[in-house]
Amino acid sequence: MPWYLWMLLGAVVYIGLSYYLTESLIALKPKPPETCSWCSSASGHTVTGHSYATCRGPADAQRAEEQRRADQHFKKERRDEAARQRAAYEELERGRQAGKLRVIQIGTITTRTGTRRNEIHVTGWGFDALSGPHAGPSSGTFQPYRGTGASEKTCGWTVQELHAIAHGGACQCDVARLAQR
Repeated sequence: MPWYLWMLLGAVVYIGLSYYLTESLIALKPKPPETCSWCSSASGHTVTGHSYATCRGPADAQRAEEQRRADQHFKKERRDEAARQRAAYEELERGRQAGKLRVIQIGTITTRTGTRRNEIHVTGWGFDALSGPHAGPSSGTFQPYRGTGASEKTCGWTVQELHAIAHGGACQCDVARLAQR
């Protein structure tokens, strides 16, 4: 083999070996640590050890924001539902108050022990039949209290209200305890 081919072969080996060694030395050189731009901006300090692509902070922040929005929406729905229920109750109460008949005769309210449960007996109460929603001059027409069904449907008064009238105010007797149930 002629000398110039040996020289050419040596030059190729030298260039290839120097390129390989250069790349190997560059690979051995320590890389600068990865920095996370999201963590750095959130904390105000340089955060190393992971990159933005592998950071859990943005995903956690997004989940927290979604949870906050869901909680806010749930609370708004609950407030709206409570407002609707309150408005419906107030409307019923206004209707009941408007439908109250004038008391003409105060009776008694007593408790009785029945076979199944304790009962409240309302007797002797009388109301003006022409008062209430069709109010006009009182005719003195007597309408007795009917103890069947809800008292609001008969005269507009609840058992608790009649009890307070009969006793002259609130008290802690058996009637008050049973009327709350």
